[in-house]
Amino acid sequence: MDEIDFTISLLLMANSRTPYRQFAEMFKMSVNSIHKRVKSMVELGVIKNFNARLGPITLSNYTNIFSFGVSKTKDPKSTIEKIGAHEYIYNVTQASSNLFYIHAHLNNLNKLESLVTFIRQTGQINELTLGIHSSSIDVNIKDLGDTSLSKLDYLIIQELKDNSRKPITDISVELGVSTKTVRRHLNRLIENGLIVLSIDWYPDKTSEFLSFVQIYLDPSESNEKINIINELRKEFGSKILFSWNFGNLPNLLIICFWTRTMKELQEIEAKLMSKTFDSVKVTILLAGKNFPSWVDKYLEDKINEIKTQSS
Repeated sequence: MDEIDFTISLLLMANSRTPYRQFAEMFKMSVNSIHKRVKSMVELGVIKNFNARLGPITLSNYTNIFSFGVSKTKDPKSTIEKIGAHEYIYNVTQASSNLFYIHAHLNNLNKLESLVTFIRQTGQINELTLGIHSSSIDVNIKDLGDTSLSKLDYLIIQELKDNSRKPITDISVELGVSTKTVRRHLNRLIENGLIVLSIDWYPDKTSEFLSFVQIYLDPSESNEKINIINELRKEFGSKILFSWNFGNLPNLLIICFWTRTMKELQEIEAKLMSKTFDSVKVTILLAGKNFPSWVDKYLEDKINEIKTQSS
């Protein structure tokens, strides 16, 4: 994979219905070349599927949780599966030194304690660091107006659940409504963040290095987290894939870097170490997996409810 492949992957994670023509214009390549790149990533297992899920804004009391800690397990592969079996957990990733990163989303903060207990016991993790961060979809609810979903909205999301690039004409045939109606509903869902169109992405299938870098800030810098992230993005450009900051951990930033070689990663580490941060810890990602969660079950229950009412 090269920089273009990583960029395509990130854009597909943000909206997996993005037309390949748009990528072609962006990279000044042919549509066929883009198609071949995506096809190659699918064949390598880097992209597992194109999916759609309910947007966090449609779910009451939605909270994203990001936790990590060193596990005592001697069977990391099995441990990933066991942790991922919890209904609130949607991604588990193993990093170097048997460090595990766990992504979860809650529909009730009262469930947080039981989730933490489960992760510690199942993952054999004595010391677990837990960060609470807001939804990745940044929308002003006041500007959205009505964020409720109609029966047709749920049915459209269901049609796209395991094939988010499904043509509108196919959706209209399946649901027995016009393409104009499907397009109008889908545009509203996308524009208002009521649907998440993404991919299951497995960069561990590539030969490149992906790393989560834990940056601990001096307390005096904790209010400058966003500015610090923006400055790092200017400095390292496309080498930064993701970043996280947490309301309950004001001095911590976690940034995901991709590099072609270990030497390149070492150079990035040296640059970060030379700054005024309290400390920098690089952890190389080894394996990970996405899992279905309560959000998927919620959609399934809604669809069953609609079908029952229609019968």
